[in-house]
Amino acid sequence: MSRERADELLAFRAVEGLARAEEQELSALLAEAPQLDDGGFETAAAACHLALLGPEEPLPENVRRRLERAAAIFRGTVLPMPGRHSTATPAQQAPPAAQRAWGGWLAAAACLLLALVGWWPRLAAPPAVTETPQIAVQAPPAPDQAPDALDLPWQATEDAAAAGAAGTVVWSSAQQAGYMRISGLAANDPATSQYQLWIFDKGRDERYPVDGGVFDMPAGEAEVIVPIDAKVAVGEASLFAITVEKPGGVVVSDRERIVLLAQVQA
Repeated sequence: MSRERADELLAFRAVEGLARAEEQELSALLAEAPQLDDGGFETAAAACHLALLGPEEPLPENVRRRLERAAAIFRGTVLPMPGRHSTATPAQQAPPAAQRAWGGWLAAAACLLLALVGWWPRLAAPPAVTETPQIAVQAPPAPDQAPDALDLPWQATEDAAAAGAAGTVVWSSAQQAGYMRISGLAANDPATSQYQLWIFDKGRDERYPVDGGVFDMPAGEAEVIVPIDAKVAVGEASLFAITVEKPGGVVVSDRERIVLLAQVQA
C-alpha cells in the first residue's frame, strides 16, 4: 500500500502541490523507500507544460479525430473528478483514496499525451532535403560531327579477300574516337585469322603505326560497323590500313596482306 500511496502523493505534488500534512506523509514514505521518487511525475508535468505551449504545426487531421474519439470515450466512462476543495457532499464523491490515485495517474497520462501531441509534428516530420542542383553534362558530338572529323572512303587492294570491298572510315583526333563501315570484305574464320586496323600518325615512325584493334567479318553480313580502338593517342592521322593477321592481332605487322586503305589528302 505504501507504494500506491507514495505514487498518489508524488502525482499530486507534480500537478498541484501538497498540503503540509501530505508533505510530511510523503517524506515519511520516501524515508522508508527513497527509490520511489524517481522524478517520473515531474517529467510528465514538464512535458505537459511544453505541450501546452502549442505545436509549431497544425495537428494532422487523422490524429485529431483519434484524440476526439478517445476524449468522448473518456467522458463516457470516467466519473467527473471534483477538485480538492470541492463543495460536493461525501456521498457524491468517489472514495478519497481511489479518487486521488486515479487522479494522479490520469494527470500524468494526460501530460504525456499532450506532450506527444505537441511534439508529434516535429518528431514525425521528415528532415528537410536540400536538393543538389543538377548540372547538365553535354555529351560530346559523334566522331563524324566533330570539327576535325575525317570521313574517308576505303580503297580495296588486289588481295582476294578485298574483291568488291568498300566503305568509309571516320576518325576524330580531338576525341580519339571513330568507326569503320565495311561491306563486301570476305568473311574470316577467327580461329585462323582476323582483320586488324592500323593508323599511321604523321608524328610517328611509319614503321610503327598505331594499332586500331582487331575485328571479324561475319559471313552473310552485308555491312559491319566497327568502332576504332586506338591503343595509343594519335596526333595527326595520315593513313588507315586494314591487314590480315593471326588471331588476336600482332604488335608489328609485316603488311604482307593489306586489304583496305584510306589515305588522308594533304
